[in-house]
Amino acid sequence: MGKTINRLTYSFFFLLFIILTPIFLFYAGGYRYNFDTGQIEKNGAFYIKSYPRDADIYIDGEKNKNRTPNQITNIKPGRHLIEIKKEKYGSWQKELEVSSGETTFAEDIVLFYQDTDKKVLSSGSANFLLNKDQSKYALIDSENKLQITDVEQAKVFDIIDFEKEIYTFVDWSPNDQKILLKNQEGVLVIFDIGQKEFYPLELTDVDKIIWDNNNSDTLWYLQTENLFQLDIAQTFDHTIFELGLEKAIQDFDLIDNQFSILYSIDNTNYVELLDKNLTSKQVLENLNLGKLKIIISNDRQFIFTLGAHLYIQNIFQDLIDIPVTSAKMHDQRLLLSTGHEIILYNYQDDWQELIDRSSQIVSDLLWHPNGSYFLSEINEQTSITEIDGRDKRNSTPILNDPHKKLYLFNKKGNRLFILTPEENYYLPVQ
Repeated sequence: MGKTINRLTYSFFFLLFIILTPIFLFYAGGYRYNFDTGQIEKNGAFYIKSYPRDADIYIDGEKNKNRTPNQITNIKPGRHLIEIKKEKYGSWQKELEVSSGETTFAEDIVLFYQDTDKKVLSSGSANFLLNKDQSKYALIDSENKLQITDVEQAKVFDIIDFEKEIYTFVDWSPNDQKILLKNQEGVLVIFDIGQKEFYPLELTDVDKIIWDNNNSDTLWYLQTENLFQLDIAQTFDHTIFELGLEKAIQDFDLIDNQFSILYSIDNTNYVELLDKNLTSKQVLENLNLGKLKIIISNDRQFIFTLGAHLYIQNIFQDLIDIPVTSAKMHDQRLLLSTGHEIILYNYQDDWQELIDRSSQIVSDLLWHPNGSYFLSEINEQTSITEIDGRDKRNSTPILNDPHKKLYLFNKKGNRLFILTPEENYYLPVQ
């Protein structure tokens, strides 16, 4: 009898081992029975990364033991509500799908301060100018003093008191050392910031004048439909060179070592792209008139705005014409406003996505430096919104102010500088 019981006991546990071992192995391998689908499925995972780090992770309302950045495993396939929270910051949440045996990534999560106090730098102004790389801006305040705000240092530098002479800004040299001004009589003056010296230019009736992109000793200007190059390397002996393009030029713009001209022939408007040796690279016709601004020019694309139109010329494709009120570039993407819509357009791969549609006017757009968020001003409400369109787009209100504003982020993106006619200040947003 004892041997029989022993055999039965051994057989029972052996059978139990045979049955349970695969179950335990499947469980350890992340497999679960899904009661919703009636199938055995392998669990998935989330990889979650946020800035700032060390934020709390909630999945379907339950706080996870891990904090960002982290991979959360053994997630049942299906849709789950992810929430990221950190003290003093607005929360982020999104419903994301996890597939069997796969990892769903949420790596571009940025948390912005829920409440922030502005840091006043100086009085404001409507007379201001950005430098070429948008790391500084100059303003002339109500006391007629020139100030320069450095957005990386978050400091204002008092440069000079213009006293009774009234100036407006024209352009800023690429080395940040000289500012081109115009006085009330229309005289153009170069102001040397370091030397605090003024150098009048012997030019009159100039329609447009801008600095070269790379050379601080070269200016380009348009006068009576002709384009000229001005060498100011010698302070008192400037050299003027007429390009002799023999076209009725209406406007021009520079980018890298190329420039583009807008001209008309027999009521037809053309935009021509040339290198600085005057070699024609591309000619587009049947365009509208307006202010010309080159956004990008390379071997594959020529993208520019002309008035309220964005033109995109991709190689081997027809010219694309999009009515826009704003166009801002980041990497291979353009953030566009058509007035009531915000559109993301990837000009490299030629696809677009509607980001937002509003009954109110989109009055301003600005990329956040990380390229995953953008600032928008709609109906005087300023918000920072994420690009990721899975589920809903998280948006953080920043400001509600009716004044006309200049917006500028520092490179890190943790400070938003705001210039109004009344105040010059910044908001710590991260």
